Amino acid sequence: MPKTQTKQRPKADTSARARIIREARKRFASSGFDGASTRQIAEDAGVAQSLLLYHFGSKDILWKAVMDDTFAFARQTTDRVMALEEPASTKDRLIVSVRAFIQICREMPDLHRLMTLEGRSKTDRLVWLTQTHLKPMFAESVKMISKAQKEGVVKAGDPALIHYGIIAIAGMAYAFAPEISLLTGRRQNPDPSDVEELVGAFLFSSQQAIC
Repeated sequence: MPKTQTKQRPKADTSARARIIREARKRFASSGFDGASTRQIAEDAGVAQSLLLYHFGSKDILWKAVMDDTFAFARQTTDRVMALEEPASTKDRLIVSVRAFIQICREMPDLHRLMTLEGRSKTDRLVWLTQTHLKPMFAESVKMISKAQKEGVVKAGDPALIHYGIIAIAGMAYAFAPEISLLTGRRQNPDPSDVEELVGAFLFSSQQAIC
């Protein structure tokens, strides 16, 4: 009996899918879920709306694919930076985590824009996002901050709010880069070392220094 051959999608499909996700991320970050349309996203990606729906089925499925892709990038970037620097102490691990997050924000400023829009209301999307992606990352971060506080490395305070303070400094530095550029006349993207220094001043006890 002849074997059933698996139908392979053309290579162009993979490219189109990635392009749709990239353009959808931009639309969701600028217009929000409700303001973005699959018709406009398809137009941005240079594909027919029918092809978009072939890949994703609905705007909700597309949004989840965008978030999966976004947080996969965040995790890969963190793992890559951690592997390169191989931090040993809690302080060093925290510094490298901050450095990786700054890199993520620099390469994908739409992450902070997306989260600023999605985090405002307790929607089904936010519940899914929290359960699927945010909880594990949040738990890991808070655990590391708490441990560093016990070691006298990090300032006293609610570890959850400190976690979001780091996000605010690093995220807004790149998400609001066009505004910062217009107001200051500087280049759009801040130097990562400058952002890291600011996070360090916010994060570490007075006797500690980020290096």
